[in-house]
Amino acid sequence: MGLLANTVNPLKENSKMATSTIRRYKRLITVVILILVLVIATNILTYSPQMNELVEEDGILLLDLEPIEEEKITKWWERRKNMTNLSELGKVLFQYHEEPNATNSRNYKILVWKYGPTIENRHLKQFSGQRIDPFEYCPVKNCNITYEDKDIETADIVIFHLHRTTGLQDIPKRTNLSQIWAFLTDESPYHTFLNSKNKLQDFNNLFNWSMTYRSDSHIPVPYGRTVLRKVANPISTLMLNKRRDVLVAIMGSNCQAKNHRWQYVNELKKYISVDVYGGCGPMKDACPGHFGADCPALDNYLFYLSFENTNCNEYITEKLWWNAYHKDSIPIVMGSNTSSNNLLFPLDSYINVDDFAHPRALADHLLHLNRTEEFRKYYNWKKHFEILNEHGYFKSRSYHYCRICQALNYNTKETHIYTDLEDFWSEKRDCHPAWDQQVD
Repeated sequence: MGLLANTVNPLKENSKMATSTIRRYKRLITVVILILVLVIATNILTYSPQMNELVEEDGILLLDLEPIEEEKITKWWERRKNMTNLSELGKVLFQYHEEPNATNSRNYKILVWKYGPTIENRHLKQFSGQRIDPFEYCPVKNCNITYEDKDIETADIVIFHLHRTTGLQDIPKRTNLSQIWAFLTDESPYHTFLNSKNKLQDFNNLFNWSMTYRSDSHIPVPYGRTVLRKVANPISTLMLNKRRDVLVAIMGSNCQAKNHRWQYVNELKKYISVDVYGGCGPMKDACPGHFGADCPALDNYLFYLSFENTNCNEYITEKLWWNAYHKDSIPIVMGSNTSSNNLLFPLDSYINVDDFAHPRALADHLLHLNRTEEFRKYYNWKKHFEILNEHGYFKSRSYHYCRICQALNYNTKETHIYTDLEDFWSEKRDCHPAWDQQVD
C-alpha cells in the first residue's frame, strides 16, 4: 500500500498540465483581444469619413470626391426655384425650364446701335481674329445681326451699349413704339458709362428690356452659370496639379478699385505669399495677353482671389468662372453679396472674405486648410454641379447674341418701359461698401 501511495498518478498529472495550458491560452487570447480593442478604438477616434488619405503621385494630387448630403442639395434647388422676377429666358437659364418650342417661322433682326463694332472682337470673334457664328451652339438660329443705322426702321430689337454711349445725342428718335429697345451693360452700376458725365436718369422712359449679368434681366447674360447635374458625376477621383508652397494668386489690370481690393491684397501678403499677375503686380509679363489668351501660370495655384472691382450683387465675372472654377482652383471671393453667391455658386465651393474679420484671419485659414488638407471639401461639388463659362474671354464661347435671339423667341412681348432706371439698376440699390468701410 505504501508503494502504491507514493506512485504518481498519470491521469492527475495530465489534468494539471492541461489546466495550465488552458490558462496560458486564455491569457494569450485576453492579450490579443485587448490589442485588437485598442487598434479598433484608435481607428474609430482618428477616422473621418470625408478625409480619406490624400494620395500624391509625381506631384499630382489625387482627391477622392465625396457626395454632398442630399438635403443640402434639395435646399439649394428650392432656393433656385423660388427666384422671382425672371423672364421666360431667365427661367430657362436659372431654373432649367424646358426650352419653349420656337414655332415662329419668322426671322428676327437684331440691330446693335452705333457701338456694335466695339464689342465684336469679344462676342463675334471671341478674340480669334475671324468671325464665328454666334448661333452655332444656340437652341434658336432665326436671327440676323446688323449695325446699319437704316435698319432702325425694320429691326425687331435695338441694343444700346450704355458703357460706350457718350450721351443722349447717341440715341436716335424713336418712331416705332412696338419695337423693343434694350440697354446692354456688362459692367457694375458704378461703371455703367465710360463717360462719367452721363446720368442714368437721363435715359428714363427709353428702354423696354434690360440686358445685364443679373438674373432678373429680360436678357440675362451672366459671365458664367452653375448647372445642377441630373445624375451625379460618376468620376470619384479628381487629379490636381497644384503648388503647396505658394498657394494664392490674383490677376488684374485695373489697379484702382471702388472696393479697395488691392489694399486687401497688400494686407493679406503680410501673412501669406500671394503672386500678383497682370498690370498691378511684379509678374506683368508672365501672362500672354489681356482677355485674348489664357494665362496657364494661374493653373498651379490652389486658391485664386476672385476679387471684383466693385462690390455689387451678382456682379461675378470671369475672375470666378474662368480663373478659379475652370482651373480647379478654390475661389476666394470679394464682390457680390453672400445671398447671391449661395444662389449662383455650387454648394460648398468658395471662401468669402466677408467671413473673416481681417486679412490675417483669412491667411491663417488658408494655411490651416493646406496643412490639414481640409481644402479637399471644396471640391466635392464637382460630383453634383457643372460650371459653364459664357463670357467670350480667353476664346471661350460668348452667348450674348444667342441670348438676344432666345429672348425674342421666348419672352412675352407685353408693353414695358423703364420709367425709373435707378429703381432697377443703381449703385445705391445693388452695391455695398468696401471691405474696410463696412460698419458692424
